[in-house]
Amino acid sequence: MEPQADQAQPRSGGAWLAAGRAGPPPGVRLKQALLVAAAVVVVSATAVTVGLWWGEDGPALGAGPDDAFSTAPECAVVAAETVERVLPSGRLETNEHGPLSDADGALCAWTSVGADGAAPRVLQVDFEARFTDKAGEVTGASAAARELDRSTPITDLEGAAPLPSLGEDALVWPGEDEGTAELVYRSGNLVVRVFYGGAADSGGKPLSFGAARDGAVAVAEQIADSL
Repeated sequence: MEPQADQAQPRSGGAWLAAGRAGPPPGVRLKQALLVAAAVVVVSATAVTVGLWWGEDGPALGAGPDDAFSTAPECAVVAAETVERVLPSGRLETNEHGPLSDADGALCAWTSVGADGAAPRVLQVDFEARFTDKAGEVTGASAAARELDRSTPITDLEGAAPLPSLGEDALVWPGEDEGTAELVYRSGNLVVRVFYGGAADSGGKPLSFGAARDGAVAVAEQIADSL
């Protein structure tokens, strides 16, 4: 799947970024929009996830019989009410879905930047359904668990915390920039990553980490309830 030229294609530098997944340049357009609208709040280039590209071995061949998710969820799984709660006047800006190596992925991003009277914020959700490998030796759930294992160094960050309500390996932590939070959790062979942040109001003051964390958790919990 080729990215459309007029869409921002964000990239992640997070500790959980899968080795070998090449992505396009950072989400410059969202950065610039937040700089203009909020003055002091910028979406970190390392806080949003990589675009959807085939892995080195080409596209996924399909889920195995024991893989609970045979495809990544659509962006519509994030309810409009949830988006409005954390991102008043937010609009869907990125809606990508395509194959990865031994996986299927979806990338969804909403922004309220430029909306009249709204606090400029960004919400991004990345879904990755990992599949049992071609040899049948590594299950999709095991591959997904390995993805979360890459988050282990993040636990040393001040403010990082586990999220038992989303599973034993779920984790939330402060984003690189003030007013942002990142979250990752797993459901079977599905990895869900959430980035949320921006300004507390239209004046441009950044959200507190607590508010950013609560917003990210609320989105993640709604997704978990819907799947």
